[in-house]
Amino acid sequence: MKKIVFILTLLLWAQNSFAEGECAAYRTMPALKFSTSYGKLTYDKSKDYDELTEVGKKYGIVEQGLFASGLALVDVAYKVTVDAYRQRVKRGVYCVIPAQVNVFIGYQNPVILIAKDMDENSCEYNVVLRHEQTHQQINVATLRYFLPKLKEAVTTILKNTPPVEISTTSKTEEATQELTDNYIKQITPLIDFLKKEVLKEQSKLDNHTNYQLEGDLCRYYNSHH
Repeated sequence: MKKIVFILTLLLWAQNSFAEGECAAYRTMPALKFSTSYGKLTYDKSKDYDELTEVGKKYGIVEQGLFASGLALVDVAYKVTVDAYRQRVKRGVYCVIPAQVNVFIGYQNPVILIAKDMDENSCEYNVVLRHEQTHQQINVATLRYFLPKLKEAVTTILKNTPPVEISTTSKTEEATQELTDNYIKQITPLIDFLKKEVLKEQSKLDNHTNYQLEGDLCRYYNSHH
């Protein structure tokens, strides 16, 4: 939470660079439509060990010299759209003011990949499956925990972002896009923060002690069956 506060402090400092001019008096808090999704989990057993390992390296979750028998992947996604209206201040001066801002922050394409080389009836397969399911549960728990804080941060951004001044009505659409870009520029660091927190939580499961316990479980099972 302290990190989000720090990010917001920097963003609010940066907001001083937004030009307000005669639109300063029209600064207002737009309606916020905040939505999310955890995505629909799918399973993929089409790749072998080598192919899975390459995918893991691409995502930066498989260290050099190791191979992957399973992976849990998800995309952190966000989208911002703005509904705005134009207010005439005086001749040659108009303000484009946000009426509603729609913000989506969530997951897309959650998938569990398991190497097709693995025997589905083996202890190793079931341990890998459970391990990757736990990763996806961690993803859900992490997003659920941070969503209220992210919404609060987005609300602060909306409250402090000024309208855009234009000189002619023909620039209304351009100004609406500028508003959208201003929001995206400020929300992007929050998304980067969320991605880092997700990886940090995931790393708590991927450690030598846990791998040893999982290996011991199957060694014990296999020796007694």
